[in-house]
Amino acid sequence: MSTWGIGAFDNDDAAQWAAKFDASSSVERVNVVRNALRVVLDRDHTAEEFAAVAAATTVASSLPGGPLLAPDYGPDRHLIEQFRASDDLPDLAVRALNRIKGAKSEWSGLWNRAGSLDDAVAVIDAIIDELELRTVLPEYVALSA
Repeated sequence: MSTWGIGAFDNDDAAQWAAKFDASSSVERVNVVRNALRVVLDRDHTAEEFAAVAAATTVASSLPGGPLLAPDYGPDRHLIEQFRASDDLPDLAVRALNRIKGAKSEWSGLWNRAGSLDDAVAVIDAIIDELELRTVLPEYVALSA
């Protein structure tokens, strides 16, 4: 795998996942995202962790008010804007990202060996923050109204 930066889409696996997302029908996209996240939660030491980061980033970008977190190598901007994440995806994405940034993941090991683990974890934490903000905020607004 080729990696050129710490961003969610700065590697071949994520770019390939984005191409798969783009090529899928609008109905299939939810499962493309869900499958990328589930594989990380269902298996240890999987090479699909970079694709799961891409999937989680796509979920965060698709939520109401979410910033576009996918640059040139990510999914097509218009497809992200049209994508409607099912209710389970934000929580699934947070759980997958927390597992990915754990000390035993392949992802963490690669970034640790590269001397960039703290910077890479900061990217993951920013995605988690967006997911939590976009999913907790509507509940908070409803309670305070």
